[in-house]
Amino acid sequence: MRACRIWPLRLWRGEGGVGSLEVAFMLPVLLAMLFGLVEFGYNLFARSTVEKAAQVGARFAITGEGFDTGNRLALIKEAARPLTQVLSGSSGTGVTILVRSYPNGTGAAAVENSGGDPCQTVEVQVDYRYAPLTPLVGSLLPAQITVTGRERMVNEPWAICK
Repeated sequence: MRACRIWPLRLWRGEGGVGSLEVAFMLPVLLAMLFGLVEFGYNLFARSTVEKAAQVGARFAITGEGFDTGNRLALIKEAARPLTQVLSGSSGTGVTILVRSYPNGTGAAAVENSGGDPCQTVEVQVDYRYAPLTPLVGSLLPAQITVTGRERMVNEPWAICK
């Protein structure tokens, strides 16, 4: 009779397999944190890259280069594109570069696909769309994530301001 009472207590006090049980409980949490960190890091990298590409494009836009030849818009986009190639490769898939100007100097009445005239405000916007990198965290996020960088500057007076 006494052996029957002690047997369940010996099973309860045994510590064999406790480590593997702890790993089984903690591994999914640690993997979720690791994948979340990877997603957050890539998003931060993409955000800083598109913001810098927009800054470079806007800095080129205010110089007025290409205004006389008519290829100014293409030159502005080409100034911003090399920085985005680290995100999308040489194909440029997922990256959109928009250029708009504001003739009255305020944020209203934007003219799309225009670098603007001298002394007008120009804005370069770089958008990058990508799918989440990791499947575990990616199932919690949207199928496509869009990261946007914008920069506004006032064009230099390379000709008489209007």
